[in-house]
Amino acid sequence: MKTLHKMALAASLLAAACASSAATVKITFANPIFGPIVNSDAVSIRYKSQNGGDDDYTTASVRAGRFKGVATELDGISPSLFVDDVNNVFMYCYDLYEGISPGQNVRYTIRLDGETDRTLDLLGAVNDVLNRERGQSGATYDKFAWLHPTNMYQSAAIQLGIWESRFDDRNSWSLTGGDFKAWNLDGQSGAANAADGKTQWYVEQFFARRTSVDSVDAQDAMVLSTRGAQDMLTGDPPSSQVPEPGSLALAGLALAGLIRARRKAKA
Repeated sequence: MKTLHKMALAASLLAAACASSAATVKITFANPIFGPIVNSDAVSIRYKSQNGGDDDYTTASVRAGRFKGVATELDGISPSLFVDDVNNVFMYCYDLYEGISPGQNVRYTIRLDGETDRTLDLLGAVNDVLNRERGQSGATYDKFAWLHPTNMYQSAAIQLGIWESRFDDRNSWSLTGGDFKAWNLDGQSGAANAADGKTQWYVEQFFARRTSVDSVDAQDAMVLSTRGAQDMLTGDPPSSQVPEPGSLALAGLALAGLIRARRKAKA
């Protein structure tokens, strides 16, 4: 019984070590919130109400685009966690049930496993379309192209695609059917080029390429999670995913205790 108690204690220490390694950051959103280079598209959307039944939906007029913010008060992480730098943190809304305002300060918890497979599929398609459009391949290929749109139509289409991936779990991808819908997008449906198709054209290109290209690797994306404000989806360079020394030491002590307990049990 004593050995079992020691093993339980060691397991608790290990769990505590994992909990203590949860990283947080304060994001101050830009004002204007969509940043100085890319803007947004005013659209109408419909999605399932959070606490409603199967046929209960919310309809809203929103602006779809990429957010920009500044990261400060990093706890448990280094500045290298962010793709560009702490003064240029680019994000997309990953939560339609909360709100966010220009200039707002939000304390977020970093979640390295918060994105869905559908979202990673969508981001892979975005990368393919944008890199092809820019003639980038090989050494110049930007695996974070989804964070680097160059105009409002790309920006809006990426956000709409992310909402589709997150809030519509059906097999088909369409903004005209399913649990998530969007309309009043800029551009023409079925247009031959981006100049005429605008937001609509990019959405169609992203959805069409989704099944024929590789998904974004889960280690290249992360979710900024909180209560009382919108969760955000952003990028995460894999080389940055290294626990802080304090967390490593605590986890090491817990693991060592667990190993000692098991050895005694065998003896």
